[in-house]
Amino acid sequence: MGSKMRQKALSSRGSSVLEMMMATLLTGVLLLAGGALFRPAIDVSHMVIQRAAMQQSARSAMNVMSRDLRLAGNGIPGGGIQLPAGPGSVPPKFACDSGDCYLTVSDNQYSNARLYALTTGDEMGEVVNGILTDIVTVAYRDPNSNLDEYPLTEVSVNGNQIRFDTSTSPAYDDPDTGVKSGDVLLLCNMNGCAAGAVTSVLADGYVDLGADPLNINQPAAAFGNIASLMNLASETRAFRILVVTYYIDASNPDALRLMRQVNAHPSQVAAFNVENLQLSYDIFDQNSSTVTNDLSDAGGTPNQIRKINLSLGARSPGEALFQRGYERLILTTSVSPRNLRYRDLY
Repeated sequence: MGSKMRQKALSSRGSSVLEMMMATLLTGVLLLAGGALFRPAIDVSHMVIQRAAMQQSARSAMNVMSRDLRLAGNGIPGGGIQLPAGPGSVPPKFACDSGDCYLTVSDNQYSNARLYALTTGDEMGEVVNGILTDIVTVAYRDPNSNLDEYPLTEVSVNGNQIRFDTSTSPAYDDPDTGVKSGDVLLLCNMNGCAAGAVTSVLADGYVDLGADPLNINQPAAAFGNIASLMNLASETRAFRILVVTYYIDASNPDALRLMRQVNAHPSQVAAFNVENLQLSYDIFDQNSSTVTNDLSDAGGTPNQIRKINLSLGARSPGEALFQRGYERLILTTSVSPRNLRYRDLY
């Protein structure tokens, strides 16, 4: 009886301290081994997600830009549009709205006071990772607007106000298709063409072009303003055009963005996580039949551009796990603006 009691007491005594330590050590080794095997799987999964987001953003940006670049010059006079110049004028601008200009003063002014189908901006953008980015501005007639079917009944002497026929349908101020503040209108008649940014849409057919944030209609300028067309309302047609500027916004280094700013409307995000924009241009001089490729500024002759070479650099939304940094991707393409590529010789 005494022997059985001693055996029972020994069996209920439990594990010794040494046994507990050995069990804990073995468990730790197994956990470390499992973590070492699991860590690469987590890293690969995270990397795949980051790359997918980066590629989607870059391709979206490329598609949006390519579409605008292809339309460059549609409905725009081949030699560009004369902007206000001469005595009494100030430099016309792009990439501005009623509240902000999104580029520095020296980088958002038209050269030669002329709105071309495409305005180059070599190294005029922000510096990202030590590289100067490019900007570009394209202009084309809005394919979704039929404003030219609306006969103008009045053009003010100073060119600050125009009036549409209110009997047209849809109305000049239709919420979907009509004129809106910030739009850019191109007015053309037998005396030429001039542009102005809409500052307000008024009643009874009137549209005001006075306080123009883009300075593309200046009553005090010697020439190039709407007043220079003279008051030929019945012979004047108004077209809505799109003046689109692309640039990199690096105001937040952790959230780089490709921006698309249209006319005098607020700038909008075209794509996230785009950190570089570079363009070069192939031109063709029809007078000398000379082709020149990969010019950063189109050789100062934007009306001779025949091909645009576009390069976009994107990075992943966040850094890879375990201190591996950002994933990066560069996409390139070439675009032939269909309205600049051909010229009627006959």
